[in-house]
Amino acid sequence: MPSGDLISVDSTDRAPWYWYVLIGYPALSLLGIVSLARLTGGGSVLATSLGSVALLIVVAAAGAVTLPAIWRDVEFIEAETDAWTPDRQIYVGAAVAAPLFLGLLSGLAAGFGVALAIALVAFLLSTVAVCVAYLYNRHRTVGLMAR
Repeated sequence: MPSGDLISVDSTDRAPWYWYVLIGYPALSLLGIVSLARLTGGGSVLATSLGSVALLIVVAAAGAVTLPAIWRDVEFIEAETDAWTPDRQIYVGAAVAAPLFLGLLSGLAAGFGVALAIALVAFLLSTVAVCVAYLYNRHRTVGLMAR
């Protein structure tokens, strides 16, 4: 089916859960990072309270939901249109490989604690980057509101 034949989102219809995750996670991350900056007063996360570290962990852990959401949306795109065939291994693999590589590298250089912190921040940033890149490519080829 060509991209012009996709059905637009009806505001009264229940949209699939993964669509909300792909749109909402970058906004949640931005809100979490701004809140973290306010909590720390612009200082280092390592020198602040346990609450700010917990906020960072919660926002990064919420990124784990984006990986199956991208996987499900790729299944939809592949089934419904020929205009774009995204490679799900690239999108999901990039969000997993970057923190693993950076965590391993920093673990060898600085120890386990630093590796864990760097892997956590790298996972947060890589999932946000993957979501934004996927949504940009989806918008460019089939449109964001098509489902």
